[in-house]
Amino acid sequence: MTQSVQAQDLFNLKSITQPVVAGDRIFFVENGVDQASNGYRSVVRGVSGGEAWTAGSVGEQNTQPAVAGQHLYFAAKVGQAKPQLFTTSLNGGEALAVTVLMPEQAVSTVLASGDQQTIFFKTTETTEQPKFLNAEDFPQTRHVSRLINKADGHGWLPHQVTYRVWRYRPETDQLREVLSQGTDFDLTSTSADGRWLTVIQDVQPDDDRDFTRHAYCLDTATREWTDLTSGLKGQVADATISADGRRALIVGNDGSHGLHTVANVYLANRETGELVNQTASLDADPVPEFAADFTQNPSGKLAQWLDGQRFVFTAAFHGRSQLYVGDGGQVRLLSDQPREIVDFAVIDDDAVVLAVSAQDRPSLLVRHTLSEGNEHILVNPNATYEDTHEYAHPQHFTFEATDGQDLEGWYLPAQTTAKKTPVLLYVHGGPHANYGETFFYEFQVHASRGYGVVFFNPRGSTSYGQAYQDAVIGHYGEHDYRDVMSGLDVALAKFSELDADRQYIAGGSYGGFMTTWAVGHTARFAAAVAQRSVTNWISLFGTSDIGFYFNPDELAGDLFDEGGVSEYWQRSPLAYAQNVTTPIRLLHGEWDMRCPISQSEEFFTAVKRHGVDADMIRYPQSFHGVSRDGLPSLRVQRLDDMTAWFDAHPSVQK
Repeated sequence: MTQSVQAQDLFNLKSITQPVVAGDRIFFVENGVDQASNGYRSVVRGVSGGEAWTAGSVGEQNTQPAVAGQHLYFAAKVGQAKPQLFTTSLNGGEALAVTVLMPEQAVSTVLASGDQQTIFFKTTETTEQPKFLNAEDFPQTRHVSRLINKADGHGWLPHQVTYRVWRYRPETDQLREVLSQGTDFDLTSTSADGRWLTVIQDVQPDDDRDFTRHAYCLDTATREWTDLTSGLKGQVADATISADGRRALIVGNDGSHGLHTVANVYLANRETGELVNQTASLDADPVPEFAADFTQNPSGKLAQWLDGQRFVFTAAFHGRSQLYVGDGGQVRLLSDQPREIVDFAVIDDDAVVLAVSAQDRPSLLVRHTLSEGNEHILVNPNATYEDTHEYAHPQHFTFEATDGQDLEGWYLPAQTTAKKTPVLLYVHGGPHANYGETFFYEFQVHASRGYGVVFFNPRGSTSYGQAYQDAVIGHYGEHDYRDVMSGLDVALAKFSELDADRQYIAGGSYGGFMTTWAVGHTARFAAAVAQRSVTNWISLFGTSDIGFYFNPDELAGDLFDEGGVSEYWQRSPLAYAQNVTTPIRLLHGEWDMRCPISQSEEFFTAVKRHGVDADMIRYPQSFHGVSRDGLPSLRVQRLDDMTAWFDAHPSVQK
């Protein structure tokens, strides 16, 4: 007898990311969650000829596989020590620490040159702690002097820190420092011979109001820098140098629509400075923002070279991933299946390996042939689980908003024999993200507990082009609110098993904004659960790690502009708290730096003062991403907290 997905299955399901190719072997990271330690685990595995094996498993987290010669290199975190560089045979076996003399430096990105003669890796060195210990008899103070002084998911940013790039030559066991600086950067690629590196960093790292990020090429022989994207005024997300070091693939935006500008793929010439947009006519986003909760440790690689001329990249389009090949200024669609391409790597000039996910298939590693478009599965990390479990299967549908705008949504039916089921409207965060064809563990659990889940991409979502994304700017709570409500109405009419007397709403971050906004504007829901919400734009401006620049960009005006306070207040769910009658539970992480917990506290105080059936649950040691990468025990607890609230409110209060 098959079972549905239970909350405890968080500890059984696995995902695949970070594939790399070495001849006939493919290495990848297999991610899972360990219940005993209440932590996340990842191992490096290999597959060849249908056989898979564990190649790198030293500590709790083993990531960033790279191959040089006959050895695998990877970063591993063992116990409380900082991640270090390890190496082992390609067939697995005992692993040795390469950076045993560098315990004060944390290893992150690991890259191998195309000739497999050199390993590059990045380290971060600081003695400052991102979060103070909770029980210190003689605590220290923290000095804050910059606008950007904290980052959600990390904590407080250090004042004294050194970021380095190291070059390691396995043949001679030589380790040499290539780059050292006090400002952060992303190390993204190396040329075949290891001479050229691509680095992404802020153009004005000392200016906390300038968010321009460029891609640079570093000549490791001369230490000379070349700005590959001097013509762009926006943000670069990825850069990949060609094998000969002459050109680079750039994924980034020109900043023409502020911080929410849709990206393109560019071709940069290191020698001439030419920068040519390769995707100007493409109505898809090569920097995907899928709203989901399952995948861990994606590589972040967005475009890669196939050969000296052609390249491949992925892009999000209408809630799914597309695979493209580019050649001489032309791009051609290769794959348009209903799924997310989480990660990928080039096998040869006619094949790539894809780590993919679908709403009813958590994770697969597949080989895709470009010329024929055929695929075969290399690894299914959940094959044994799927022998005894059945996922809820989505139903996709389109509909028109009240003003005629075409919209898209999905329905995940409850796994029950009941003739009528409650309906849960779930709103994604962002707002510049998109629901789509990828596995959502939480939605599967809600369906297994008897709730039909409906979810939509309202205006403001990504993967539908710039105009669609722009529609929410300065208009929060307008079309976006009507879009999700129209979708709910359509779902109720389309799927007869959904019970109109048992409607619920939930969402996190921007979805929490929409949940608290909705209950201030309608009484149709039997209950609501608002998570890590934005409820007061005025207070968020100065307390969020991004508030001082996110708010003006999204609300189309600064708090201190004439009329700014009034505009921010009118866009705040807190302004309508006196209208709320819907029972509401607020969930929030105590370490949240993106939407600080005070946002929920303010709303809770307001509605509770008016006699609303409301409560609030505080999740300790939890950042904004508690539902995606928070403490596993609290992720499971959070789902139980939601179900308990909905079950306790079986119908709309009359």
